[in-house]
Parts: sequence; structure tokens; C-alpha cells
Amino acid sequence: DVRRRTTDDGRRTSDVRRRTTDDGRRRAARGGIESYNHRMVMALEKDDEHGGRTHDATVMGGGRGDDDDDDDRRAGARRMMLARTKTQKKTQKKTQTTTQTTTKIPTRLNGAQARTREYCWATRVSGEVCGERSEPGSSLPYCATHRARGDEAFKIVAHPTLDGKILVATRDVPRGYKTVYWGERKSWRECGRAGRDHAMNFRSGGGVIDPTPCGVSSQLQFMSNPGPNEVVNNRSTNVCFGDTRCPKGTIVGREFMLCRAVKKDEQLTQWYGAEWFHSRGIVRLDTGTAEHPAPRKRVKTHDARVEHGAVAAVALKECTNVSHRRRPRSSS
Repeated sequence: DVRRRTTDDGRRTSDVRRRTTDDGRRRAARGGIESYNHRMVMALEKDDEHGGRTHDATVMGGGRGDDDDDDDRRAGARRMMLARTKTQKKTQKKTQTTTQTTTKIPTRLNGAQARTREYCWATRVSGEVCGERSEPGSSLPYCATHRARGDEAFKIVAHPTLDGKILVATRDVPRGYKTVYWGERKSWRECGRAGRDHAMNFRSGGGVIDPTPCGVSSQLQFMSNPGPNEVVNNRSTNVCFGDTRCPKGTIVGREFMLCRAVKKDEQLTQWYGAEWFHSRGIVRLDTGTAEHPAPRKRVKTHDARVEHGAVAAVALKECTNVSHRRRPRSSS
């Protein structure tokens, strides 16, 4: 029994060794085939670069053998392998192009601006939509780049005659274009003198928006107030960005929308409020210049309308002999 068991153990060990050897041979064969296929593809690609000439000597390690049929079969297999590789590359390129094409950014104003908060609202000087996603962790609809530099549709310049800076358009901007007045959420008492000059109301019970710590990146703080002969072209809405109970100092914002189209180099104006000027003892002046005009009020032609209306009334009375008042209905 002991001898029989020893013999059986020896046979099992031999079988295991045999299987291991066979597996090693198979792996070596597969590796050799893959290496051979790789060399075939590289050689054929090199052939294409040199005008389609075949380099059998480079691949096979010498000239053509005696068996021409075997060499022809190998050359045909190599060409098929190269064609299959090229087809796979083309398929991958088509798949990537299709994926990029299907990812469309929802826009508004006939493609002038991104529509949702998921994508950056800013546009470039050429009018192209930014296309980047909004900065993660921020409540503002701007990417990290435009939150640091501002919307490229506008720029901050010094006023030619008055003391201070103004915000002008770098190109023609359509009516309905949206911007954000953003800054740190604070209470009114926490704002310094400069902060109180630029503070904007936030949500009810949420304090105010102080844009001064953000510098020139918060562009809307440089909008000018229209003078006696000028009107506003940018107004705030009730849409806010950020939570009322978020920690103080958090970046929040309020939406603004252009109520009229703005031409290139034209100023952006907003109404500060009569109390703003009265409390500071400042007299309102027209801010528009020849280089950077501001939207003007329409000239009323009241006298011409009255005169035209009077002439039309006289003509109507002469023709119909009726007064301007409506006649009462008869009892019959």
C-alpha cells in the first residue's frame, strides 16, 4: 500500500509538471504570435510611409524563401491585419466626434448666452458662449476663469471727465442678456464706507451683497447712475444666487438683465436711488460722453402731437358736427 501510494503521488506530480509545461508553451506561443503581429503592423505602416513598398526582408529576417505561396499568404495576412487596425482607428475617431457633437449647450437669445446655471453665463469678446461648466461648489453661474476675470462682453475703464470708473460693453450685447451682481454676504453694519456705496440688497433677511472685496472681477459694481437726461439699461430681478442662512462672507449674487440693447463702448447704467445721492450730498450729472455714451431719454414731441390733434378735431367737427364727448344713448 505504501509503495502504491508513493507511485500514485509520483504520477500526480508528473501530470502537474506536464500541465505546467504545456501552459508555459501555450503562453510563449501566444506571446510570440502577438509580437509577430505587432512587427507585421509596424512594418506595413512603414511600407505605407515609403510609398507602399513591402519590406519582407526586414520582417522575415532575410530574402524571400523558396515557397512563394507561403510568402504570399503571409503578406496577404499582414495587409488584412493593417486594414483591420485602420478601420478600428477610424471607428474610434467617429465615436469621439459623435460624442462631442451630441453634447450641446442649452442657449438663449438665439445662441448669445447659456440658458441654465449648469453652464457659464459669460461670453467671449467675439460673442461666442464660454461653454465651460459652472465652478463646482459655487452658487454663481460662472466658471472659475470668468469668475476671476469677469465677463468678456464688458470691461472697466476710467471715466474721461468725471472721477471714477465705469463699465462699458466690448461688443454689441442684445437685450435680455443676463449678468450677476455678486460679492460677499454681510450685514449693513459690517460693510465699510466703500462697501456701503456699492452694497446691493440680497434676499429678505439675508443682509446685503458687498462686491468690494472681490475687486474688478465683480464688474457690475462699476455701473454708473444715469443723469437727468439719461435712462437705465440694466435692471435687477428677484432671482438670487446663494442661501439666506449661508455663513457670512460666502459669495452670493443677484441677477441683472439688460432692459435694452447695448452698443459697443456704451455704458451700463443702473438706478442707485434718490436717497443715495441725497444722503451723500451729490448732484446727479449726465455721465455719457462721445467716447462712451449712455442711453438718452427720448425727446418728446408733445407740442406737435397737440397741434396735430387739434387740427384733426377741428376737421372732424366740421365734417360731422359732433363734439369730442360721447353722445348719450337715446331712451328709444
